[in-house]
Amino acid sequence: MNVTTLAMNGAKTALAAAALLCAACGDDTATGVIVDPADNLGRVVLNEINTDAKYIELYNPTQYDADISGYRIYKNNESYLAAADGSGDFTVAAGTTLPAHGYAVIGCKGNGTLYEGLHLGVSKTGISGSKSLLLELHDAGGKRVDTFVNSSFASPRAADEWDSAVEHAFDVAGRLGDGTEGWKVLSEATPGRSNSTATAAAEFANTAVDFDATEPNVSGGTGTVEGNGLDYVYDLAALPEIHVRVPLDEWNGLLAAYDADMYTDRYAECDATFDKAGEKREFARAGLRLKGNTSRRRPEGGSGEMHTAGATDWHHCHFLLNLRKFVKDDAHQIGSVRKLHLKWFKDDPCYAREVYCFDLFRRFGIWTALRSSYCRLWIEVEGDAEETYYGVYQMLEAIDDKFVERRADRFPATDGNLWKCRYGASLASTDDWEFVNDGGSRNCHYELKTNTESFDAAKEQLKDFILKLTGKQGDSFRTWIAQVCDVELLLRTYAVNVAVGMWDDYWNNSNNLYIYFSTTDKYDYRFYMLPYDYDNTLGTSSQCGAQSDAGRQNPLEWGVASNPLINKILQYDDFRAIYVSALRELTGDGYIAATPSIARIKAWQAMVGPYTANDTGEECSLYDAPASWGNHPEYRLTESGANNFFTVKIGSINDMR
Repeated sequence: MNVTTLAMNGAKTALAAAALLCAACGDDTATGVIVDPADNLGRVVLNEINTDAKYIELYNPTQYDADISGYRIYKNNESYLAAADGSGDFTVAAGTTLPAHGYAVIGCKGNGTLYEGLHLGVSKTGISGSKSLLLELHDAGGKRVDTFVNSSFASPRAADEWDSAVEHAFDVAGRLGDGTEGWKVLSEATPGRSNSTATAAAEFANTAVDFDATEPNVSGGTGTVEGNGLDYVYDLAALPEIHVRVPLDEWNGLLAAYDADMYTDRYAECDATFDKAGEKREFARAGLRLKGNTSRRRPEGGSGEMHTAGATDWHHCHFLLNLRKFVKDDAHQIGSVRKLHLKWFKDDPCYAREVYCFDLFRRFGIWTALRSSYCRLWIEVEGDAEETYYGVYQMLEAIDDKFVERRADRFPATDGNLWKCRYGASLASTDDWEFVNDGGSRNCHYELKTNTESFDAAKEQLKDFILKLTGKQGDSFRTWIAQVCDVELLLRTYAVNVAVGMWDDYWNNSNNLYIYFSTTDKYDYRFYMLPYDYDNTLGTSSQCGAQSDAGRQNPLEWGVASNPLINKILQYDDFRAIYVSALRELTGDGYIAATPSIARIKAWQAMVGPYTANDTGEECSLYDAPASWGNHPEYRLTESGANNFFTVKIGSINDMR
């Protein structure tokens, strides 16, 4: 059993000190309350967390009033709680005082209910008791004064995944004895007043967070399939095996469908096994289909040829394994994971580029990025003497309605419109032919993936967004974009995008992104850009748009003016400062610094290297170079020196003017 921990960490006073304080001031008896009499100032602590009614309670355990002006709460080692109107961080108003032994409450995720005690306002950000949660109370100067932790790790680190499933969920957690160091799962909520002494059955160990750690725990989360299953499936410390068995007529049907239309979405019915460290999950009547755009290939032989047992000409290609395609029950999924995008390492002899990028997104707190890890793949067609080893593959989380639902505590709503955006999706024109419903022409730029029964309304929403994006100017544009978009999240996302040298992107090539509108309302929504397809990165590049060198190109001049979204946002000094600050932050040791980046990639290569030789005869060796067609063959990922991509990129970031 993994230990789920609730912990308090921060500026604390030992119980002995509390006893001395009692004698000195005649108040705050030695009950373990956390007090600080310095300069006759009060201080505050986190006192109760409610993930059901969605609030955070603060408490002043001292005999002195506490000025809490400018206090903020940092969540999950990635960002502060957001203001309800989306204008920035939720910050306690200037001139706010929490009286001695007083309580204050912050409503979360739009919860504006008034409670007893001091009501500090409403945050847009939600909190979850079923997922890892790290809350840090910061004062006006940014100093961490207290923390709350619910983690899947017995010894959590600041660099850990803070959106993973935990073994024990909770609704209400509080200090058992207001202001004391002991936290318990409570059976009663008491917002704005003294905590209940009635505890729930769940027990938690108290431990501290290592805030100096720049590398996460390597066990990959809980190690179980509880919760949404993402940590179990997409575990970068593991190399699970996937075995697929396909009837002969189904496989031949897939080949014939490819010959008729290489972009076919036809599924071959199959059985599949997901084997992680000997723990096997069997799936009868799953579905296997081909994926890819320009990289889509026939998995066997040439056009018109059917399966040839014993003399098969196998080819690497991308697959989608849909565990619930033909049998839609809970047994046909791993947690909430129903689809596995299986991607071969095309043009990446390092076997690391896209894995590195999506790992970096998560390290940097970009929760809109998909999950990714490694696996080994076998396919057996009925009649073959043995199964065929396709080699080491990348597993990626599919972006669909379930992708959105798994992030229900982050998105304001999960029933909005999701669009897949293809080459030409510049967000600059609204010609009717550019928009298509799911499964329509691949020559269109925007394909609706959810709410397909309301295509016309979804199209009008996206068209209206584009018209306002291109038409509004000055203060009107700035006010509007701040209302409909989390600009900070978007710019931090784009900072990662540029830091990894993603040139085949929206800003340069109007390509490779998903768009999510959080509602179906034409005007009232939040807009999100979801990053996608990062195999041509980290030095694999081509002349495109405004850039010709993905490492040395000025990050402030990355894209073209004809793709307006990023250009228009960066016209404003405060928005531009967010982008520049994020780029500079990324040069730190936990992100794209050369030494730790080299170490991460080498560790992955050590894990997968012995297994790259495969029965297709393709991509059998692992070596350090970009794609052969790239315009800068000198870049390296695991060799130090002047040609190390990370070293070059950090130089271009530091040279920004």
